Parts: sequence; C-alpha cells; structure tokens
Amino acid sequence: MPRQWSARIFSIFWMFAGVVFVAFYTAQLTTILTVQQIQGAINGPEDLPGKVVATIAHSTAADYIRSKNAQVQEFEQPGPMFKALLDKRVDAVVFTAPVILYYAAHDGKGRVRTVGSEFNTAPIAIVFQLDSPLRRKVDGALLTLHESGVYQQIYAKWFGN
Repeated sequence: MPRQWSARIFSIFWMFAGVVFVAFYTAQLTTILTVQQIQGAINGPEDLPGKVVATIAHSTAADYIRSKNAQVQEFEQPGPMFKALLDKRVDAVVFTAPVILYYAAHDGKGRVRTVGSEFNTAPIAIVFQLDSPLRRKVDGALLTLHESGVYQQIYAKWFGN
C-alpha cells in the first residue's frame, strides 16, 4: 500500500483504468461475437469459397459460383433448390435477384434471409422490333408507374422492402 497521497491517487486511478479497460474489452468481444451470430457465415460473395452453394443448372450463376471456388449443387427447378437450403443440405442459394427476393418475401419468410447486395448483375429488358407501336406504349406505361410510385408498391408487394 503506497504511503504518499500522490502514490495513493495514482494507484486508485490505475485500478479504475484497469476496470474500465477490462469492461471495454469484454463489451467489444461480446459485440463481435453477437454480430457474427446474427449475420451468419455467409454475408456476400467473398464468403462463398469452400461452401456448398445451390443454383439452377446450366445458369450463369453456376459459372459464377464455380469462379468463386465454391462447391456448386445444381437443381433443375427452384423448389428443390430452396428445399435443400431449408434442409441445410446447402449453405446458400445464388440465383437471379427477383427469384431470391420473391422466395424470401413469401414462401421463405421468417425461415431464410437475403444477405449482402446484388452482385454480378445484368440488365433485364423487353425487346421489340424497331418499328413496333408497342415500344412507345410500354415505355410510357413504365415511366408512369415509376413517377406515380405504383412501381415501388408493386415491387414491395412481390419482393419485399
């Protein structure tokens, strides 16, 4: 036990700092472990190597998964693919965003979740002949849906928020 008052104050300060440090370290460790538990093992394409990933056979997604050094399990239809995910026979499903989002918002609601953002995207289009009278009508209808907010309502209904 220090005899001088300055040494006693320094000792009290040092003990207090030690308690604060241990509490801070414990809080940080607990936070990291909790976040890892909530997020899961796969949070994006960078987590795919070494995992078993399901997709539809002969799709661009299958080629993409192989390029990430993941084990690909191919299915002919989406139903069995999602069943394999629910049965934990695969670690993840990679396929086109609308199919994944629809499943997560409806049949898989509360049982699966999407992680990360879309990757390896490709635009989707409606193709018409150059002189088709339908082209202007469809363009106008799509523009009206976007401007009025109806597009977002339809999107939220089928694919979630």
